[in-house]
Amino acid sequence: MACHFARWTPASAVLDTQRLSDEVIAATRTFSVKRRTRFLQGRILLAEMMFYLYGLPTLPPIATTPTGRPCFADHQLPDFSLAYASNTVGVLLSDEGKVGLDIEVMRARGTRQSALQHAHQTPAESAWIGAQDDRLEAETQLWSIRQSVLKISGLGNSGQATLRLHPFSGHLRSSATPDVQVMSDADEYLSWACAGSPGLDRLLCWRYEEHRGLHKDGEISPRSPAASSRFVKLTGLKTPG
Repeated sequence: MACHFARWTPASAVLDTQRLSDEVIAATRTFSVKRRTRFLQGRILLAEMMFYLYGLPTLPPIATTPTGRPCFADHQLPDFSLAYASNTVGVLLSDEGKVGLDIEVMRARGTRQSALQHAHQTPAESAWIGAQDDRLEAETQLWSIRQSVLKISGLGNSGQATLRLHPFSGHLRSSATPDVQVMSDADEYLSWACAGSPGLDRLLCWRYEEHRGLHKDGEISPRSPAASSRFVKLTGLKTPG
C-alpha cells in the first residue's frame, strides 16, 4: 500500500490555524505553551495534507481509540500518525490499513529509554548494531522502528515484548501487528520510521513550508529505491521466533 509522509520544521512562531476549527483551537486553552504549540503544529500539518490530497478545507474531527491512539472520527477517512522530535513535526497518512510514525533526535536519548530498549533488544538487533559505524545512531534507528510499529496497535512501550527485529534479514516479528512493513532512514540529526499494516510498498515524501505550502520531496518504492546507506526496510513474519 502507499503512504504519504510529510515533515515540517516551522520557521515562525506564528501559527496559521486557518484550516483548524474553533473547537480544536479552544481545546488547547489550558495547555502549556510547549504542549499547545506542538499540538497545533501537528494538526496544522495534518490539515494541510487533508486539504492538498483530499480537498477538505478544514481538518475533520479527531477521536481517540480505547488505546489512546488518535484517529479521524469518520472511519471512512485515512488513518494517520503524528510524531514530534526537536523542532520537526511529522505526519504519516494512508487510506489503506493502519500506520505508525516515529521520529527521534540522534544523540538525545534518555537513560530510561536506553534501559528499556536494552531490556527487549534481541541478539539479532545487538549484532546489527555492532556492525554499524555508529552504535548510538544504530540504536536510535532501531528504537524508531520499534516505536513506529507499536504506534499501530497503540500499545506503546507496554508492548515492547511483542516485537522482535531481525535487521540483517530484513524481517521483524510482531505478535500484536503481524502483517506490517517498516521503512526507516536516518541522517546526522534525525531518525525516522514509517510503519504500515498490512504493508508499505510505496512511500511518498512531502515537505511543508509556510511560504510554499506542501510540496513533493521524493518517493521510496521498488521503482525508486532509497539512495541512503542508512535506509532499512523490514517485513513482518507470522512464524514464531
